[in-house]
Formats: sequence, C-alpha cells, structure tokens
Amino acid sequence: MLHFLILVSETLLPVAMLLGALLGFAWQRRLFEVRTPAKYGAALGLAAAASLAGLKMGTGFIVREYYNLAVLLVTIPFELLLLAYLFRSRAMSSEKAASPLMRAMFFVVAAAWTAYYLPDIFIYPSHFAVGVVQVVSSEFVFIVVGYLTGLLLCALSCRAAYKVCADIPIKTLFPLLALLLLIFIVQQAVVVGQILLGRGLMPRYDWALDLIIFLLDNARLTFIGLVAVSALLALILWRRSRRAAITGENPAEVRKGRSLMNSRIRWSRGYLALLFTGLLLLTVGSYYNNLEAELSPPLAVEVKDGRIALPLAMVGDGALHRFVYTSRAGVDIRYIVIKKSETAYGVGLDACDVCGAGGGYYERKGQVVCILCDVVMNKSTIGFAGGCNPVPLPFRIGDGNLIIDLEDLEAEESRFL
Repeated sequence: MLHFLILVSETLLPVAMLLGALLGFAWQRRLFEVRTPAKYGAALGLAAAASLAGLKMGTGFIVREYYNLAVLLVTIPFELLLLAYLFRSRAMSSEKAASPLMRAMFFVVAAAWTAYYLPDIFIYPSHFAVGVVQVVSSEFVFIVVGYLTGLLLCALSCRAAYKVCADIPIKTLFPLLALLLLIFIVQQAVVVGQILLGRGLMPRYDWALDLIIFLLDNARLTFIGLVAVSALLALILWRRSRRAAITGENPAEVRKGRSLMNSRIRWSRGYLALLFTGLLLLTVGSYYNNLEAELSPPLAVEVKDGRIALPLAMVGDGALHRFVYTSRAGVDIRYIVIKKSETAYGVGLDACDVCGAGGGYYERKGQVVCILCDVVMNKSTIGFAGGCNPVPLPFRIGDGNLIIDLEDLEAEESRFL
C-alpha cells in the first residue's frame, strides 16, 4: 500500500499543487478564454500518455528517456514564457491578458504536463498483481487502496490549491505563483540535464556533472520548496480570513460574509494538512519504505586479458549475484548475473531504461525485484530488453566460466554517471 501511495504522490503531487495555483490565478484574472485551449491540450496530452503507456506495457521497446526529453524540451520554454507573461499581465485588463499567446501557452503547458506525468499513472496498475500470490487477497486490496489514495491526495491538493489561490489578493499571489513555477522549472531542468549527460548528448563538463549530481542528491529540496511556498499561500489566506472585518447592511449579509470567511479558513487548514501529509509521505514514508529492501554490496571481480571470467560454480546456484566493474574513467558500472534454468543465464546491467541506474535489483523470496518500482522480474526474460528488465549485457560461456568483455561494460559507462 505505502509503496504505490508514494509512487503516485511523488509523480503527481508537485504538478497538482502548481496546476491548482494556476487555475486559481486564472479565476482571479477572469481568464475564462484559456479554459477551452487548456482542455484541448489536456486531451492531446492524455492521448499521448495513454499511447506511451500502452506501447511500454505491450512492447517494452520504447525508451522513456527520449520521450521525456522531447516533452520537456518543448515544455520548459513555454513555462518560462508563461513565467514572464505572468508579470506582464499584471498591468493588463482581463481581455488583453487572455490574448492568443496566453491561450497558446495554456494549451501547450496542459498538453505537456499530462503527456509527461500521466504515463506512469497508467502503467502502475499493470504492476498490482506482479508478485502477488492471489489476486483476490488483502495484499492486492491494500495495493489498490494505496494507488487510489495517492490519486485522491493529489486531486484534493489541486482543488485546495485552486480554492486558496482564487481568494488571495492578486498582488500577493503573483510573486508566490512565479516562485512556484520557477522551482517547478528547475525540477524539470535537472531531469533534462541528467538525460543529456547520461546519454552523452552534451559534452560532459566537470562543472555540469557536479551540478547535476548535487541537484539529484538534493532532489527532495525542490519538492520541499514547492510545499513551503504553497503552505505560505495557505497561511496568508488563513490569517487574512481570521482578521477580516465582517460587515453588511443586514444580518443575512453578515452571515453570508462569515460563512465565506469560514470556508476560506477551512480550505486553508485543509490545504496545510494535505501539504503536511504529502511532505511526511515523501520524506519519512519514503525512508521507511526503502528500508524494506536493501541492496547487497556488489562484488568487484579480477579483470584479466580484457575480460571478466565468473566461475559457473559461483554464479550457478540460482541466486542473484551483483558485481561492479570500475571503468577506465573511474565510473562504477554495476551488473547482475542469475542462473535462469539448467542451461540459461540472465546477465544485465544493474539498471533499466525505465528507472535508470539510480535503483537496482535485489532478491526477495526467490524473485528478482526492482527496488525503485517494486516490479518483480520474470526470470526467463532477464537478459532481454524491455520494460523494467535489466539492460542486457552480452556474455558467453567457456571453460567453466561466464565471460564478459570489458568493452561491453565500458560502452554502458554513461548510464552510471
């Protein structure tokens, strides 16, 4: 339950907070003309996300990194344009603010966000029954409940962000909304940098590598920043609503004003509670969830004559074996070996095209499991590309050894940067 609750929240909660804030801004500025292009954009992104998820589950031949890169390279410039336009629109009337450019930005951003963040939401249900002994069981029910609870948390957070930002004075909302969007862009830029450097699509300058590594090691800081700014918005509305003087020409108007202030206070409190829940979930919850599985340290093996020779007597027991080779550039390249049957071995990198090299594989009750997404591997498919399978690594059997050429490992160095 906890695992899928964290996965869904980690994927959707940041964009839910920002989306709700943008919708609140659009409501305050009476930008009703952006609703239609945003809906069409969301429908386009939804179709792209569903198509990617279907291809990923059906074929496994889609390299998600290239898809993410293409989407983000389109998204980030439009987000920056939207950020600049937010400040320009302060002095505009609602009619001028809802210009064709603003409508185009909402269309592109809505399409890109749904296309980027929803594929995983569609893919996660395909993992529900993997490794579950009985589909009709409490374990399966808890998994589904965790997934649905994550969706509910994100939906409520989006709604609460909208209600809060729709009632905050526009002069206060502008800078904080801009800060939210800027933090969000930084979060996406880190992903772009990671893909470009990891795939060798840009020069590997030392400063760029150090910066990306630092940002990846402190990835939670961007989420904490989003939560902090969102919490500040909620606190501002709460404080203003508590101190507001309620007046009216008759008791009915006074009651109406008091009801409005109480509603704002409730949404502010509710949003703070949701933010605290999300923060607790993705920090403390993730910590305890990751404690459930610990990777055994990979073993270093002697290299001789440009190859690694692993005795079959060592790796032929049917258990998962993890090894590491340090490349000529000093990069640790992890790989795994497991005997699948009497005559077949599965050999691959300790990384996959879905999760990258940030995770790894471990053995649980005789099954090979991805530590990041908790997907159980079918042993017979290890050594073949696709899905969450380890990236295949060429090998051969000879003289009682499983032999791996160093050049094949060196060729995969970029995945472990």
